[in-house]
Amino acid sequence: MKCVIVSAGRISDFERMKTNISPGDYVIAADGGLRSAEGLGVTPDCVLGDFDSLGYVPDCADEVFPSQKDDTDTMLAVKHGLAKGFREFVIVGGLGGRLDHTLANIAALDYMRNHGARGLLADESTAVRLFGQGDAVRPLMGGSGAYFSVFPFGCEYAVVSMSGVEYPTMRQRLDASFPLGVSNHVTDREKFSMIIHEGTVLIIECASETDNEIID
Repeated sequence: MKCVIVSAGRISDFERMKTNISPGDYVIAADGGLRSAEGLGVTPDCVLGDFDSLGYVPDCADEVFPSQKDDTDTMLAVKHGLAKGFREFVIVGGLGGRLDHTLANIAALDYMRNHGARGLLADESTAVRLFGQGDAVRPLMGGSGAYFSVFPFGCEYAVVSMSGVEYPTMRQRLDASFPLGVSNHVTDREKFSMIIHEGTVLIIECASETDNEIID
């Protein structure tokens, strides 16, 4: 069982995004995410936020916060889920739209990782995750046309080895100031391997135009 956070960002394909929610998952609607939760056909276990995006405080609100606060509504949901004991998170409605909120949600992935949890930011065609030394990495995208990029995160550089991909590496240094890790492809899922020797990396997987499936 995982914690699914529905944020206020745009969701264009509710049927596809429903695949991120399984029976028994704990669902948190963060502010305007309540509207998206309705589109997903799920009843949230918790509704929280300052509700400036929604435009009103709903009767079902469990926690109401002032608009002038340090945490985004999504971060409030992350902290709520961590306090509930969840260590696996998926955030939907947290990509695209305002770039500053997208970056804030990526920072929330780092917050989860620093608190012993793992998180996934997902939309209809993109999956974003953070990994560090010793973490097991496997691809999520199901289509052969999917591609991924690897960027150092929160560090000057990372050292990564990859196999089973179009551009294999052996202890390759990836510098934060140069996007060497952009646009790679998994060529053999059975032989795929990624080892992070140093640093922390942000992995962004993007589906091809003809295959938007995310598998888990």
